[in-house]
Amino acid sequence: MTSPRYPSLFQVNTRVLLTELARRQKRPATLDDVPEEELDDWRAKGFDWIWFLSVWKTGPASRSVSRSEPGWRREFQNTLPDLAEEDIGGSGFAVSDYSVAPSLGGPEALGRFRDRLKNGD
Repeated sequence: MTSPRYPSLFQVNTRVLLTELARRQKRPATLDDVPEEELDDWRAKGFDWIWFLSVWKTGPASRSVSRSEPGWRREFQNTLPDLAEEDIGGSGFAVSDYSVAPSLGGPEALGRFRDRLKNGD
């Protein structure tokens, strides 16, 4: 498969997506819970690549900073009025380990998710 000359990228804020799904499902959500309709929608938009932001593990220092910064907390509460401590996982850019966070389903769930995206072609 060749890449297009000017590929288009769709960035998914994975944690936000899964938080929204969890609220609808009334239970924790992982990559396995992303509905097929969502994937179909991304495909229909014609993106060449899908980038999953914030899938890697963050560490305790990142979570501590994110939880203690007053300006960020206000922003988080504006986004999630019923914000809980566990909703603040730390910056997706403060990676402590390049492995998929267990709360997202781990590496197995990411593999299945990638397969689901590919198989829809």
